[in-house]
Amino acid sequence: MTTRPIERVRLDHVQIPLKEPFRISGGEVTVKDAIVVTLETSDAEGLGESSAPAASFGYSSDTPEGCFDDLVQRIAPRLIGRTVSTVEEIAEIAAEWEGCSRFAIAGAETALWDLLGKARRISIAELLGTPSEVEARGVESGLAVGLYPTVVELLRSIEAHLVEGYRRLKIKIAPGRDLALVEAVRTHFGDIPLMVDANAAYDRSSLDLFRALDDFDLLMFEQPFAADDLEGSALLQKSVNTPVCLDESADTLAHTIQAIEMGACKVVNLKLQRVGGYGPSLAIHDACAARGVACWVGTMPELGIGQAHGLHLATLCNCRYPSDIEPSARWFVDDFVAPHLELNGPGLFALPMRPGLGFQVDHARLRRYHVREQLIE
Repeated sequence: MTTRPIERVRLDHVQIPLKEPFRISGGEVTVKDAIVVTLETSDAEGLGESSAPAASFGYSSDTPEGCFDDLVQRIAPRLIGRTVSTVEEIAEIAAEWEGCSRFAIAGAETALWDLLGKARRISIAELLGTPSEVEARGVESGLAVGLYPTVVELLRSIEAHLVEGYRRLKIKIAPGRDLALVEAVRTHFGDIPLMVDANAAYDRSSLDLFRALDDFDLLMFEQPFAADDLEGSALLQKSVNTPVCLDESADTLAHTIQAIEMGACKVVNLKLQRVGGYGPSLAIHDACAARGVACWVGTMPELGIGQAHGLHLATLCNCRYPSDIEPSARWFVDDFVAPHLELNGPGLFALPMRPGLGFQVDHARLRRYHVREQLIE
């Protein structure tokens, strides 16, 4: 089946406040920006989300403003009149956007997958090759928490959320706020599956710290060193038993393969936004699977449409750890996705058994948080 020609592209830039500041080693954020990408045909809409973090967050050089400009000026105009019948055609279209922010590309590319799934009357998970019985099992969710001013506040936050049955716990660490945090969490919560995320805040001078953390039976060290220091990550992986997970380093297929061949990781975090959509994510997933490296699905975190796309990605066979995808109400005061993302049992999401993404936009809520909009036709 082929999609109908795309007649209009609607871009809605929204900002939704967080329930509390989210802090990592590189900064903090209190409001979430996202650009909802809607591809309109005569009989369907394809939904995507471009979810670059605010410039003040320090996570990426990409910004919502830059993504909006890329979408308006370079990406959306090339979509008018286009049809797709295969995921390979989607990849060919996305290749035309070389030089644009991958966060901007992800918004449009995932919307094309939604359109194609609806045209074929199958889910995006099925487009990715996920067997129906695997899709029906749902996606495991893990709890992620940021940095807090005190250890007591961190423990209270974790305790308040764990009652929802999350399948693992991730805490952020930063220089000077690491070993004591892990020790406190282990003491308080026992043998809960636990990992730490450094967001590239350390360097090779911290090897002894990670050797000490190695004693706490952690699932993984996520991105301890700078994204371009693959040699340092390889040195660390040789020094510890805990798997090193690459996040910011795994931004392209070529970089990921290089890291694996260097022995720089045993786990890779897949992020649709960082790599530019499903096509690049699937290629990285398959390369990892072929080389015996496990994957899992992280988030920025995105708002509801972005996280809903992540649910489909997380059904892939080599995604062996619970995702970072969490309910709509976990981070934000509101969300525009319908239905809201909610756990369907202890720490588990059920995927809607509907074609494409399986989620829609609540337009009244979308308008409530509008920053700007653009219609391209």
